[in-house]
Amino acid sequence: MSAVAEAAPSKPPGKKKLIIIVAAVIALLGGAAGAYFAMKGKPAEAAKEAGKDGDKKDASGEHKRDPKVKPTFVPFESFTVNLNDKENERYAQIVFSVETIDSATGELVKAQMPAIRGRVLMTLSSKTAAELLGREGKEKLAKEILEDARKTMGLSESDKSLIEVHFSQFVMQ
Repeated sequence: MSAVAEAAPSKPPGKKKLIIIVAAVIALLGGAAGAYFAMKGKPAEAAKEAGKDGDKKDASGEHKRDPKVKPTFVPFESFTVNLNDKENERYAQIVFSVETIDSATGELVKAQMPAIRGRVLMTLSSKTAAELLGREGKEKLAKEILEDARKTMGLSESDKSLIEVHFSQFVMQ
């Protein structure tokens, strides 16, 4: 009986240990939840900071689009302009869309649409038909249109939030 009597008066495990363990588990779960929510919105921001357009360069140096980043296409109404040809009176009718990195940038383009259209109109009317006939001329024009949009929006030339110009109609007469 003495062995049983000695075992009975022993103290149960301390409440302090239980409180410390529960607090540690809560802190661990809180930290994990905080990290999850903090990182949840980071892929798009990381893509903006890394390449400003969700693009990555592969081994050949060419851009490879990140499929997680969804671009936005902002369509422009038709441009009909007289070309700068001295001998013949020629005109061009051009329709294009500007590809932006995200919908927020697309909204900024829409807000500046009249000013961008005015600048693009001046660029188009300074061109000759010979300058616009070949593929190289159209690619150069697309780059100039992007530059016009960036300047109008107050963006630097290196800013990649405006990705590309896509022509959907290009007629000259």
